[in-house]
Amino acid sequence: MPINEHVIRWSEIRLPHPARQGELISWKVDGPFSLRSYYEAEGFEGRIELDLSHRKEDGTIDRCLHCGSAGLKGRMEASRASILMGLLWLALAAGLAPWTYGLSVAVAAYPLWFLWTNASRIQKCTSCGAEFVDFRMGPRP
Repeated sequence: MPINEHVIRWSEIRLPHPARQGELISWKVDGPFSLRSYYEAEGFEGRIELDLSHRKEDGTIDRCLHCGSAGLKGRMEASRASILMGLLWLALAAGLAPWTYGLSVAVAAYPLWFLWTNASRIQKCTSCGAEFVDFRMGPRP
């Protein structure tokens, strides 16, 4: 199965540090196809190996690239400021709805959709604790 090299988006890998328990090491890559099969960590002499065979053709992953476990849990990560701004925007639109015949709620939907689609999607491995940020289908809008 050939890999589509034209899918480009910023992604991040957070792997557990081999020498310091509980600490994650972070690498930012410009898409899942720019990954190397190994990384080096400060304070550790060896290499951290990645199994790149778990990448799909569209750039998503189906297993942990670090330990090979199939237990990946997905979640979204948005800043508290953007969540608060979205809730305040929605409250303002709902408050104006009686005078605008509901059009204010329709107008408020676009900025909320924009905040939702720009939130990072994180896949976390339940076995080793590695995190894969924005390894998802399609480029970010």
